[in-house]
Amino acid sequence: MAGSRALPLAVLCGSAFLGAIDVQLANIAFPDILRSFPGSSLPELSWVFNGYAIVFTAALLPAGGLADRFGYRRVFLTGLAVFVLGSALCAIAPSAGALIAARVVQGVGGGVITPLTLALILPYYPPERRGTAIGLWSAAQSVATASGPSLGGMLVGVWDWRTVFFLHLPVGLVVLAGAWRIVTPGVAKAATSRLPDVTGLLLLVGAIGLPSLAIVQSDAWGPGSPGTITALVAGVVVGVLFVRRARTHPAPIVDLNALRARGTQRANIAMFLLGLVMFALPLANILFLTRIWGYSDAAAGLAVTPGALAQVLTAPLAGRLAVRTGHRALALCGVALLALATAYLAFSAGADRAYLTVVLPAVVLAGAAVAMLVTSLSGAAVAEIPPARLATGTALSVTTRACGAVIGVSALVLVLSGDRLGSIGAYQGVWVTMLGICALVAVAAASLRTPEKAPA
Repeated sequence: MAGSRALPLAVLCGSAFLGAIDVQLANIAFPDILRSFPGSSLPELSWVFNGYAIVFTAALLPAGGLADRFGYRRVFLTGLAVFVLGSALCAIAPSAGALIAARVVQGVGGGVITPLTLALILPYYPPERRGTAIGLWSAAQSVATASGPSLGGMLVGVWDWRTVFFLHLPVGLVVLAGAWRIVTPGVAKAATSRLPDVTGLLLLVGAIGLPSLAIVQSDAWGPGSPGTITALVAGVVVGVLFVRRARTHPAPIVDLNALRARGTQRANIAMFLLGLVMFALPLANILFLTRIWGYSDAAAGLAVTPGALAQVLTAPLAGRLAVRTGHRALALCGVALLALATAYLAFSAGADRAYLTVVLPAVVLAGAAVAMLVTSLSGAAVAEIPPARLATGTALSVTTRACGAVIGVSALVLVLSGDRLGSIGAYQGVWVTMLGICALVAVAAASLRTPEKAPA
């Protein structure tokens, strides 16, 4: 069995690597993107992240539903091809608007392949060894996380931000060719072949995008302005309509029945809260190093690489620990380390450069913490999901994390807008806020049941 699954697992892990490294490369390239479009503000260019993240998030659940209906392999290959196409469009984008549009295309592909890589890996392992499978999936993403900052910094330092998107092309084409030849369909598709609800998909995009728009633009529009209030209220209304439609439509964009298990609900709440910090923290650190300490893009990439390496080393161990100790114990350990890292940055980082004593230990702790949390919470989120619904279950888990990421990055952009981008106090406030979010993650993680049993 080990030999027969080696090549498919390598291809699937390569796909997970491709999706994960994109986030790291975009983080490192962002300061150079800001310089390349001097007529655009930070809130405007934040849609390079948010445009991707919103569409990525909206694509996750349809990807799970489509895969359950039409087969994992077919949907997975389509998503991978769209991701490669979007990467090519990013690399040749002539303007900020074109780059944002290309990132939207890329986000569609990323939202399809991310949950399906895990859903395709899980059937290679028996239910009692799902922790090992999730650890392998997490390790592949951790390798991308480890290599992304230094690789992205080098590419941007030698050439420019476009090269980070050109890099996606050869890797993506190799993975696509391998997946076409050797990846099996995985779990049998469901009996129905009805297409998911397109109207529900549009409602989901609005429910995620409108609050993000309100957060990002509230500095320019004013917190109490009609535009900000309208966007927030509309987001809530659209969210309610989305939930109502999902409960009544014969082929909803998300099967809310998958959320009925209490363990699944609690794990997804914790995953959402983790998403608020998980993507905003690395971006805040990169901006702090380049804007406050004056690091070059390449130096900033190298500076945060040890944290990514800590993820690589921790992820496989976390998978094994999750099997032995249960998800709750591992998640609590991870959130304790993440809280320690954010607290250390908040109360130790200042104007004077102190990389070895401040930033290095903080990013290492945060990297190890994220590996523990992603592994434990991903496992808890699918522990009560039956095998035939794994694609939907994994999509739900990644969706909740991505929703948190959209809001977290949007809030970070708001806090650091204008002159605050160069203010030490603004970064300290960001880290203190993240420390508070860690406390909420701890509460959610403590509510997980242990030990969790996989469904028969």
